[in-house]
Amino acid sequence: MSETHRRELIRIAEEMNGATNDETRQFISRIIGDLGNLKPSIAFVGQIKAGKSRLINGFTGQAEYLPSDVNPWTTVITDMHFGHPSGRTQGAEFHFFDNYQWQSLIAEGEELRNMFPDDEDSYKREMIEEQVEAMKVRARRRLGDSYEQLLGQQHDLDELTSDDLARYVCAGDDPSEDGALDPGSDRGLYSDITRKAEVYFDLGHFPFPLTVTDTPGVNDPLLIREEISRQYLKESDFFVVVLSAHQALSRADLKLFRLMQALELGQIVVFINRVDELGGGAEDAAKVRLDVLDGLEKALGNSNIDVLMGSAQWAHYALTGDETGVNHDHVLAWLRAHPEQMQQYLNGVAEIKQGPGPISREAVLRFAAMIASGLPDLRRHVTQALTDGPINEQLRMAWQHLDSFARGELERSQVRLRALQDEDGSDVRNADESDKTLGDLRKLIAEKTQEITRDMDDVLSNLRGVMDDTVSETVAIVVRGPDGQSPLLAKGGETELNFTPLRERMRELVQGASQVVRQRMLSELYAIDMHCNAALRALPGWQEPVDNRMNTSAVRWFRPDTTALTRGITVELRVNWLSRLISRNSVVARAERLIVQEFELIGDDLIDTTRDDLLERLNTVLDHYMALLAGHLEHRSNSGELNAQAEAQGAFDKARRIAAELETVFGTPDADERQAEAAE
Repeated sequence: MSETHRRELIRIAEEMNGATNDETRQFISRIIGDLGNLKPSIAFVGQIKAGKSRLINGFTGQAEYLPSDVNPWTTVITDMHFGHPSGRTQGAEFHFFDNYQWQSLIAEGEELRNMFPDDEDSYKREMIEEQVEAMKVRARRRLGDSYEQLLGQQHDLDELTSDDLARYVCAGDDPSEDGALDPGSDRGLYSDITRKAEVYFDLGHFPFPLTVTDTPGVNDPLLIREEISRQYLKESDFFVVVLSAHQALSRADLKLFRLMQALELGQIVVFINRVDELGGGAEDAAKVRLDVLDGLEKALGNSNIDVLMGSAQWAHYALTGDETGVNHDHVLAWLRAHPEQMQQYLNGVAEIKQGPGPISREAVLRFAAMIASGLPDLRRHVTQALTDGPINEQLRMAWQHLDSFARGELERSQVRLRALQDEDGSDVRNADESDKTLGDLRKLIAEKTQEITRDMDDVLSNLRGVMDDTVSETVAIVVRGPDGQSPLLAKGGETELNFTPLRERMRELVQGASQVVRQRMLSELYAIDMHCNAALRALPGWQEPVDNRMNTSAVRWFRPDTTALTRGITVELRVNWLSRLISRNSVVARAERLIVQEFELIGDDLIDTTRDDLLERLNTVLDHYMALLAGHLEHRSNSGELNAQAEAQGAFDKARRIAAELETVFGTPDADERQAEAAE
């Protein structure tokens, strides 16, 4: 995704919107809104003391912006907006809890804990309720009479200092019983009622607008912080899970990964931090990384999560010059052990030498530390994943629609200009006929949409039955084991069950059914296109545009989202717990029933997501096509002005310019692609 491309598409779309019919304008306005809000978000999550805040400082290049040497950030989610669509580049907004939000926090936390219950969860709700009450009491002591007035409100600061940030997000000292505070400090004054902080920056070194989120740690003794981190997971598109090299992939980490899978979250990368603190350097770090990869594979099954390594401490030194805890020999040894990073370092030094002025030893050491920190690699990994992912697809789809409108407008304006140059003043166009034709075509498309949807639902209903049968049969085989010897009853209470073949079969089933639906949709869309063009050609004086075909790429490019298949199975964590509650002979039957239910839910999610995505793409294709038809018919009925030829020439020149500008964004579609689309 290119920020230049996004801004250029918005500019062109806004210009196109100023000279078009109402139907087309509505569609283009939707494109402008989507492009304006195209701002991915990246959340850093992980256990407390894993070094998230310092890692974010290095990732964003903001040095010591987020405090990393204080008690954890209380309950505050901090969003750092870079290149926000509003245009704001400084200051901050701090949003305060109200009583309803506190209660919702407790209730939603209960739902998440129930997804993966363990022996500790039975008392967590009571502890969280107590901690919320303690926060309220502490806030009343700090804020006095203003406490009630602040609930549910927000503070908006035009400029932000580190002291301001500490006032809203740092824990601070507990006030005494009489509410007395250190008169020289108001650190943490609002922290107990601050729900979320939003801080604004310019685009910086990022290639497109994005939000970087710092979350409170999981596995936190203050459970309310953990609950807020878990509940905020659904708000982000990409996740950096920060692990400490000293204790990578603990039980709490695995539980977090399973929860993220169950919530069907976006892309994930793991960053193993604090490799500078390992006694064996790169060799020990490599072993830790292999252990993490192996643990993820066993826990999640078919895991494609990338694992990077580095040191936020090295990045901190590179940005600030603070050498505390930095061993330069270790930095260079790390680079020698990683040839790709060493090459980055050597290339960078060569580039620095070509610049003006002498090069200091410290500058070279700091540059080496930044490369070794792994933060440049992490930045490239995240931005490339977002560029290649669904966000880039949205950008290209928006371009395709705009390009289609622009080409249609160019063709129509050219035809009109030629007609005005050739005709002797007679006008064969009739607005009433055009309006009637457009109304008939709208009715036809609405009826065909209902037929396509019914046919899709029939296919997916059949898929649901086949999926349920497949789940029941496969789970029974896996849980009961070969020769009737269930692995659940093996010595030592082994609970690892291999459902990878089942997941792959479910993926094949949904892909096969999607292919059937997709081809049937394309066939019906082709029939609609032919019918509409025939209706247009039947109009008196109709002049065929050069390219009046329906753009079906949104349907043609559809591939089902199968991320639900990465979801963990809760019962795999519960088996030992179950065996303590029920008789040994009932464990297998109970586990089989629970696993079947969970896989059936996964199947339902797969099918429902597929249906929603296909329907959305179908409606996008038809809305776009209807807007194009309205444009053609409007041009047919729009003449008679004294300066019609001059206006037509101006419209043609503008349409040609816009079409040329769009070509510079992504280029012209290949002829082979156009022919393939026409064939389908």
